[in-house]
This record gives sequence, structure tokens and C-alpha cells, in this order.
Amino acid sequence: MLATAVCGLALFGVTALMRWWRVDRRWYDPLIPLGFFLSYWLTYNRLPSFPPVGAVNKVFYIAIVGSVLGLAAEWAGSRALSLLLLVAMPLASAAYIGEKIVLAQPFDLVVAALVGAALLYALYREAQFPDEGSNVRSAVMLAVASAGFAPIAFMGASSSSLQLSLGLAVGIGGVVFWHLLGPNYRFGWGSLIGGAGGMIAVAQTVALITRKIDLFALAVLSLVFLVPSICRGVLDRLEEKNRPVATLVFAGLCLVPAIAAVAVMLARSGFSLPL
Repeated sequence: MLATAVCGLALFGVTALMRWWRVDRRWYDPLIPLGFFLSYWLTYNRLPSFPPVGAVNKVFYIAIVGSVLGLAAEWAGSRALSLLLLVAMPLASAAYIGEKIVLAQPFDLVVAALVGAALLYALYREAQFPDEGSNVRSAVMLAVASAGFAPIAFMGASSSSLQLSLGLAVGIGGVVFWHLLGPNYRFGWGSLIGGAGGMIAVAQTVALITRKIDLFALAVLSLVFLVPSICRGVLDRLEEKNRPVATLVFAGLCLVPAIAAVAVMLARSGFSLPL
């Protein structure tokens, strides 16, 4: 809990300073990757050696590469490169993490890569809407999905993923808080490929390597990324009247499938803790 609080306070404080100094919105893009790396460091109390050995260590470097490439594409303004990364990074991370099972279970790796690309596309699509709150909504979706993934990962025998996911979720909450009023936030390619891509690599690790996670609960959790499409009309009307309320309502709507996923997981596990 202390590590989670540190992540939240750190990003809360950095974002407050950035808003006070009226920093250009492009500089908000590295905050989610920063939150991921901070949460990783606090979770494992170290930085992984290089070259990495084991899936957990590989996740860190996948996020590093994704962040660098995503930020480079964002600053270069290359949409073609960005879209290529959107597809390539989940495929590369699944192959890299599951290299030892690629011949025995290639179908699992393909599914993990395709699902990862679909989730990244959902975040990207929402951030492209022209209203000022669209980038905040993408951050909210990632935060809620990360928080929902935490207990599912824990029941899948990955307590470290629980802490890492919660740290990122609370950190994103610290960022979003300062953009409820007059949002100036940028959920760009660094956040998408580095931050969200890092979390997808974590989920791929638990699903492909640990293999004790409830895949049906994960499928229910993925409905978080459909909330904008399902509730677009309601959200648009709320945006016109009160943007902060619209953002909070959106977060509440995202929590519905996240809570449902955790309930499904608990019901299917018989409420027994992992051994």
C-alpha cells in the first residue's frame, strides 16, 4: 500500500507543478510511462539486469523500448510509424515474453498479441476525439483496467502484478485529478505504447507464463474499453453541461465491467486464495 501511495503522490505532485508552470501539453505524455517505471521499481525494489532473464525482467525493457519509440513517433508527428507500433509492440512483446512456448503454443501468443493490439487501438481511438476530455478518458480507461487487473492477477498467483497494476492506476489518478477542470492533458503515443503497452506486457506475462489467471474474467475486464462506444450519447450530453461531472460519470461507468470481472473471478475461484 505504501508503494501504491508513493506512485500516486509522485504523479500528483509532478502534475501539479506542470500545471502551475503551464507546461506545454506534449510534456504530459511521458507521465504514464514514468508511473509504470516508478511502480515497477517500487514493486521489485530493483531495476532488472541487462540482458533480462525471465519474463518479469523483460517487461521492464519492453516498456522502455515502447516509451522511447512512442515518444519519438509523437514528437516526429509520424502517424504511419505510430500505427505500425500499435500493431507491432503487442506482437513483439508476446513473442519476446513467450519465446519458450512459441513452438508449443503459437495460437496463445497470436491471441495475446491480437487482443493487446485491439486494446491499444481502443485507447488510441478515444484519444482522437476532438473534445478536450478525450485524452483524459483514455487515461481513465487505462487506470480502471489496471486497477481491475490487479486482483485478477493476484488470484492468478502474481502478487507482484497486483502491486504494479495498483501503483500505475493510482498514479494515473493523480494525473487525472489536475485535469478534471480545464483539461490540458495529452495521452499520446508515449503513454499508449510505453505505459499501456507495458501493462499489456504484464498481462501477457501472467497469461502466458504463470497460466493461472482467469481468462474469462480478463475477457469481462476488457469490456472497460467498450464503454466509450456504448455510452457515447450520454457522455456527449454531460460534456456539454459539466465536463468534470462527465469525467467522473465516465470513470463510474468504466468501473462497472471492472467490478463485474472481479466478481466473476471470485465466483469462479470459489473465493479461495491462490497457493
